Amino acid sequence: MLVFFCASMGMLPVPLASASCIGPQLVIGSDPTVATPSGEDPPPPVPVPRAGQVQVSGQWFHEGCDDSSTAGAGCAGPLTTTQTPMEDVDLVLEQGASSWTLGVADAAGHAEDYAIGWRVRLPDEVMPGRAVLRAGGSKIDIQVEA
Repeated sequence: MLVFFCASMGMLPVPLASASCIGPQLVIGSDPTVATPSGEDPPPPVPVPRAGQVQVSGQWFHEGCDDSSTAGAGCAGPLTTTQTPMEDVDLVLEQGASSWTLGVADAAGHAEDYAIGWRVRLPDEVMPGRAVLRAGGSKIDIQVEA
């Protein structure tokens, strides 16, 4: 109906510039923008020391999706969606049938790409071997080292 109205009024919709909304992404380390591409699908698990502190970082931890913008007025006026930083995001370690909440954090705002981070220690019950870290719908496979 909107297209018919615009055409009848002599207004053509302005093309939208669109991008996809990036979902939350996790990395081991302090810089969430540094991915560790391996070329393998799925990538191998990231080695994590069993003892000591582990830095887990991420970006794009937001609610909502502003994936379009407009270049003008008329029938393709601006969209009114919003993105907000995620709050109280649990970082959970899963290994076998066990799981542990390692920490809770709030994401930063848009200017910081909705970055988030946790500095944690693995629980004593975690054994060397494969495990998964999850937060906000994202996951990263890890290899807990002895």
